[in-house]
Amino acid sequence: MHRRRFVLAALSAAGVALGVPAAPAIRFDIVYPRIRPGGDVHAAFALAVLDLAMKTANASYTARQTEIVMERGRALAELANGGDTINLHWTSMEARAERGLNVVRIPIHRGLIGYRVFVIRKDRQPDFDRIEHLSDLKTLTGGQGLGWIDTEILKAAGLNVQTSTYETMFEMTQSGRVDYFPRGVVEAFAELEGRRHREPDLVVENRLLLKYRSDFIFYVATGHEAMAETIGKGLVAAYSDGSFIRLFNSHPYIQDALTRTKLANRKTFHLDNPFLSEADRRIPDEYWVS
Repeated sequence: MHRRRFVLAALSAAGVALGVPAAPAIRFDIVYPRIRPGGDVHAAFALAVLDLAMKTANASYTARQTEIVMERGRALAELANGGDTINLHWTSMEARAERGLNVVRIPIHRGLIGYRVFVIRKDRQPDFDRIEHLSDLKTLTGGQGLGWIDTEILKAAGLNVQTSTYETMFEMTQSGRVDYFPRGVVEAFAELEGRRHREPDLVVENRLLLKYRSDFIFYVATGHEAMAETIGKGLVAAYSDGSFIRLFNSHPYIQDALTRTKLANRKTFHLDNPFLSEADRRIPDEYWVS
């Protein structure tokens, strides 16, 4: 009985309709945006989660990426227009981003996007070694991408933040125009590995961590309710049968990052995220890293 209550609650939290008769099998043609030029090192795990959801739901699908590069705001606007160019995007949860979209409220990385380490110049580590309180960090300037909800979260905590495009932010950190560039623990090392020739002086700062409630979730275009429901049901079932946790605990994108970040050894500053929707706040604790 306890398991049944958990599954029903999880389905509801994921935005999955309950009590709806099973529809005939549909083949889904999933189209997602290109977030930045060239390869996206972050896509592999999100696509693995999507594949797990669809296979667990016994759904037939194809997935392809558009050639058009879309910043977050444009991608969400395209989804709101009914999915003519894209019908799926994974990005940070935020009340304003929902805009009537179909939202699958299961954190893709179990909350690790809200565990933020700093990309810095390697010669700046002594400056961060002296930081003991959040007020110390407020004397420095961080950088974030245009349109990112993380910018607002950091500003709400009283931190100084400059914004620019994703690519430019690495250049600004390299040149010293910003002191640090917070990235999710699963993002930072993978990004720097691909940028050694462009910004060779950048490293991941080795002792600090910002932590707030956040992660990427799947947003599905207006008019594609069946796709959202299928993804949500598949993810709930994958948690129930243990296959999601097995994927999380074995995928190199997640595990390499956790090994290199050494979270337990970091001084952690906890921040509030006032930009979650009420539905986001009700996501069950089982879906987050404890």
